Amino acid sequence: MAGRLRAWYTDQIASNLLVPRKGFFGWLAMKKQGAVSRVLETNAVKLCRLKPDHKVLEIGFGSGLGLQTAYNIIKGGKGVVYGVDPSLHMVSSASRRLKKGVQDKKVFLFHGTAEQIPLNTDSVHRVFHSDCYYFWPLMRPAMREIFRVMQPGAVMVTVMDFQRLQQFQKAGYLKYARIDPVKYMTCLENYGFSNVRLEYHKDDRTGQEFQAIYSEVVEKPAHDPSMISDDEDEEMEREVKKLLDEKEDYRHLTKTRHK
Repeated sequence: MAGRLRAWYTDQIASNLLVPRKGFFGWLAMKKQGAVSRVLETNAVKLCRLKPDHKVLEIGFGSGLGLQTAYNIIKGGKGVVYGVDPSLHMVSSASRRLKKGVQDKKVFLFHGTAEQIPLNTDSVHRVFHSDCYYFWPLMRPAMREIFRVMQPGAVMVTVMDFQRLQQFQKAGYLKYARIDPVKYMTCLENYGFSNVRLEYHKDDRTGQEFQAIYSEVVEKPAHDPSMISDDEDEEMEREVKKLLDEKEDYRHLTKTRHK
């Protein structure tokens, strides 16, 4: 009985990390992410090097902390903040947080997914997301859409905390997630993103370590490049994995994932 109850509890947390819902477990899932999410969100915006006239998109914005940080930078310029999230509850929550920006038409929030972004082609200068890509059900369509809306010269920043992911994985909270940053980085390069790299950072205020994956759209072909299949780019994946395996926390993370 206790085992069944524990499994049910874990599944409730896991499903609300996938798509947060209104209610106790939605609140609890967000609570478990806590201060770490604040650090990730604010640093994602910082690493984007936003300017007041930039148009920026956050994918999977949650309660809107990252959107708020971005809005504070662009509100005095010609910039616009866009956000897309699969949770109606999070759209509602972020809309309340950014009420002024929404009213002033400086913030636009959409209920949707990375696979279908309701923005024009070549319309954004920056994209950022945290704790997000590993919940995408289809990586390739998401890459295609993100690439489409980013204009040449645009930058995307993806942030995560390997240590927290390791803890969540051990607890069973990531049963609906596919974390592997090697697959993610390989997919970015396969679809035409340039200068894909992973860096380790520390938050200036708390000293908390986190990781950031950068990618850029340098130029766009006249037609959409076809996605390379998973088994056609094993050499690239091995090279990326070799670099990441030098980091102890990543080795532990992938070891746990394959158990």
